[in-house]
Amino acid sequence: MIVGILPDAATAEILLNNLAEADFSLEDVSVIMSDLGKRKAIAHDKGPLKGATLSNVADRLAQAGLSEEDARLCRNAVAQGKVLLVMTVPPEAQKAAVEMFRDHAAEFIKE
Repeated sequence: MIVGILPDAATAEILLNNLAEADFSLEDVSVIMSDLGKRKAIAHDKGPLKGATLSNVADRLAQAGLSEEDARLCRNAVAQGKVLLVMTVPPEAQKAAVEMFRDHAAEFIKE
């Protein structure tokens, strides 16, 4: 699982498009943001955190194996208007996916 915080919805949308072009399945990506209207415009509610909201995202991340401190950091970033992308990828594709997150200004990346 890859967890990344992106600066805004526009950056998240570009990353999602690039992931799809690189043959990653968007069915494996969760997009969490405070503006649900924007989220619906750029992504479907899929991936490892399907159904997560600002109120429960920290708990969901902790259940998925992130430390409580990192989970709170992610929730706070979403509350401040940033976008959280959580993606499951096969081990052999993880390096390429992380590189794409970095190329799109992800501020926080956990593998």
